[in-house]
Amino acid sequence: MHQIVEANRQPGQNITELMGVDANPERIKQELAKSSPMVFAGIGHGSFTVYTVQNLAPLLHAENPEELALMKDRVVLLTSCLTAETLGPALIDAGAVVYAGYRLEFWFYTGDAAGTTRAVLSPFLAEYQLIASLLRGKSTGEARADQLKKYDEEIAYWITGEGKEHADASELSRILELNKSISVFLGQGSVSPSPQAGALETQINPAIPFVVAVAALGYAIYKTA
Repeated sequence: MHQIVEANRQPGQNITELMGVDANPERIKQELAKSSPMVFAGIGHGSFTVYTVQNLAPLLHAENPEELALMKDRVVLLTSCLTAETLGPALIDAGAVVYAGYRLEFWFYTGDAAGTTRAVLSPFLAEYQLIASLLRGKSTGEARADQLKKYDEEIAYWITGEGKEHADASELSRILELNKSISVFLGQGSVSPSPQAGALETQINPAIPFVVAVAALGYAIYKTA
C-alpha cells in the first residue's frame, strides 16, 4: 500500500502511515485522536466480527460500541478477510461514512517473491485502486467504480492481454474474479475526502487527513491461493 500512497498522494494531503510494530491498537487510537482523519485504510487479518492489526492484536470488534465509535464519520477501507459479513455493517450502523472490505478470504498469487512481479501485484493493484482514486480527489462512489474497473482491467490482462502467455494466467484471472465477487462497498458514494487533484495544485488548503495502518507485508497476512 505504501507504494500506492506515494504514487497518488497530492500536495497538501496529511497522510500518516503506521507500519510494523507501530501498527498496534494503542498507537492507532492515538493517531486517530490526534489527526482526526477522514479516511482509515487498514491491512490485517480479519474475521466476521473482528479486525486485527500487528501481531493479531484486535482493533475493532463488531460487538464493542466504543471501538466502533473510533470509525464514526470516517471512510473505512479494510483489506481484511471476512470483515464485510458482520463488522462492516456494524461500522456503518455506528456512524462510519463508508466501509469497504471482503466477505470471504482475499486471495493472491504466491508463485513469485513478494512484490517482484505483475502476477504478485495484480490483486493488490485492483484492491488499492480505491485508495488511489480517493487520493486523487475522486468521491467514494467514483473511487469504487474505478476499483471495479481496475479489477476488470487486471482480469483482461491475464485472459486476453500481455499476460495471457503466463504459465499461471488462468489461475491469476480466477484469483481476481473471486476477489472482485466478494468485494463489498457499504455507505455513501458522494463523499470526497480530498479536494480535486487539479485544485490541490493551486491551493494551499490541506486535504482532510488519512491514516494508513499497515500491519505487515501483504504476503504475510492473506490467505494464499
